[in-house]
Amino acid sequence: MDSSVLNYPRIAEAVETLVDAGGGRITYDIGGGGRETLLAAAARLAAQTNAPLTIVEARSLHSDVRAFVREVQPEARSAVIAAEEAALQPAGSINGVLAVHADVLRDADVRKPLLAMAHSADHLLVARHDYSDTTLDALATPGLVLRLRDLMPSAPRPAPITLTPPPMDMSVALGLVQQANRDVLPDQVEVFDEMAEVLKRTDPAEVKQRVGELRSKYEATIELARRRRAATGPTDLPRTPLDHGQEQSAAHQQHRSQGTGLT
Repeated sequence: MDSSVLNYPRIAEAVETLVDAGGGRITYDIGGGGRETLLAAAARLAAQTNAPLTIVEARSLHSDVRAFVREVQPEARSAVIAAEEAALQPAGSINGVLAVHADVLRDADVRKPLLAMAHSADHLLVARHDYSDTTLDALATPGLVLRLRDLMPSAPRPAPITLTPPPMDMSVALGLVQQANRDVLPDQVEVFDEMAEVLKRTDPAEVKQRVGELRSKYEATIELARRRRAATGPTDLPRTPLDHGQEQSAAHQQHRSQGTGLT
């Protein structure tokens, strides 16, 4: 038996409940700390009430039970006996705190004497598995359930999902650089030269950060370029299209010149 299991919150809570109630029953899974819960609660209750503690347990576990009680509650006055020994006790001879593991009730010859012993005890605590005998259940209340899963740490809750815009793809960034070289005014191209230089770096996190910053600069620069164009007006005079008659006259004159050899 391992006293460290008493540090599990669920077991510590069960011990407190049994002590506060002055007795009760713990139903537990194998490996779920049921024996430790039973003994810790019974020993504390005996120490608090200054009453003798009688523990009925399989003979093979007596030395372990004594060592456990001495460790968790040295001042408790306890005796550990087997079910066969308990069945030989005179009726009404057991008082104080009685702690019984229901596995010892498999033999029908001990059930009736132990039931009488339970009636005479001031405080009754019982531990059992789901398949153990239920003779003492009605006297051992409240009934608590301790499952092995209760000792396992709770799975962490998944982190909340945060939706963020996807990072700019590198091909998109390169396309912005190329577009900038075509669209912006000459005195703004150095901004995009800087972007192209950043893209050559090997640190992906830094590249994404810098590309995001430069993308903002790009949008501001394009807007500035548009405003400058609107303010200065077109730099090339548009070609004035010839009307249909002028086009025919020019073509006719060219044909005549080629036919006569004139230049």
